[in-house]
Amino acid sequence: MQIEDLEVALNSRIMEAYSLGMSVMEITRVLRKSRIDYVHGFLRDAGCIPAMDRSEYRRSYDIDNRLLAALRNKGYSFGRWCLSWKLDPKLTEVDLKTRLASEELTAAHRAVLRDFPEVYVRLFGGKRPARFGKGRTERIHPSLSIIWDDSQKDYVASVVDYPEVVIVGLDLDDAFEKVKDAIRLFESIRRLDKAVKNFEEI
Repeated sequence: MQIEDLEVALNSRIMEAYSLGMSVMEITRVLRKSRIDYVHGFLRDAGCIPAMDRSEYRRSYDIDNRLLAALRNKGYSFGRWCLSWKLDPKLTEVDLKTRLASEELTAAHRAVLRDFPEVYVRLFGGKRPARFGKGRTERIHPSLSIIWDDSQKDYVASVVDYPEVVIVGLDLDDAFEKVKDAIRLFESIRRLDKAVKNFEEI
């Protein structure tokens, strides 16, 4: 399995997680990325999230500054975030001006609670919910093999623990860097698989 195959597998898991109801922010956290650009961009390009209308780019909404700051910190505008949740920005703006009992939460309130629980508690009160993905995924300590292949005239790197992962490099450094990338992708796939399983069990 080459890096391209691992990238395809990871992207497939991202689409599966989103289609099951995980949010872009939740997937981004599982992948340990600081911003949503990769996940949101991939899902938009795959047609899962609609592209934002040009008229929305400069539109401003009357949203609490604490939520706006949290969104900006992750690479989101309010409009883009609403698109990722399939929410109407104008209705969401109105919804978020109301404080509701937990059993009466609107879709907009639930979205803030899941994506930005600390901000939600500051805005609306209540207790911070436990995250479904919390808990450590066992970290792998891979053993690597890098050999020169005379027939290919390249270095071939493999992960001993995962024989399906085989990487071809132009030289020793290239093979080593590529196999490290492959391990990172493999770990991301494992974390996302675990998060999807936990999400389905809720």
